[in-house]
Amino acid sequence: MTFVIIFIGLLIGLNCIPILTKRTFPKVEKILSRILIATTILFLTVMIFNFNGYRLKGLYSISIINWTFIILTILLFALFKNTKKKILTVILLVPLIMLCILTLIVGQVVYEKKIDENVKIAVTTGGFLACGETINITQTRFGIFDKKLFHVNNLCLIGIYKIETTKLDDKHAEILIYHSGKNDSENPYKYEVERKNVW
Repeated sequence: MTFVIIFIGLLIGLNCIPILTKRTFPKVEKILSRILIATTILFLTVMIFNFNGYRLKGLYSISIINWTFIILTILLFALFKNTKKKILTVILLVPLIMLCILTLIVGQVVYEKKIDENVKIAVTTGGFLACGETINITQTRFGIFDKKLFHVNNLCLIGIYKIETTKLDDKHAEILIYHSGKNDSENPYKYEVERKNVW
């Protein structure tokens, strides 16, 4: 609750900056608005794919899009005069900013390792109520996406820094998960995945 109050206060404060300054920047406003529209569309597209199990490739690709969106939105709030159009834009963008901040905290890829040319293991941060990090097995799709094939989020392992594949055949895969050892004393943690109907 405190975070929400601080966030709303910050938005109100940023929107009050143009009241204190008398300058206007019509050309900059036009260019920034167009870039913000393109970034918003890109952000929404990436989020729709993400919710359907298709994650943009790269450790930092989603973070870069999210931070670009946040910075452009803050510039819009801070630089341009309050008009009906701007107030409507702020009302529409606030939920997207909250979603953007949430995706920066939850579900960020912290480790990746290839199993073969198209399949890799990725470790992502867990949610607020998760006991540990999530392990995903993904496969490259459409050249720029990793499709989630399998995930496990009930191991309660945190601080995963290395994963080794010790056994890989048509039916099973056995992996060793090296972690911080805070929640589980077994280090490396041995986990077996059934490959049937997974990959």
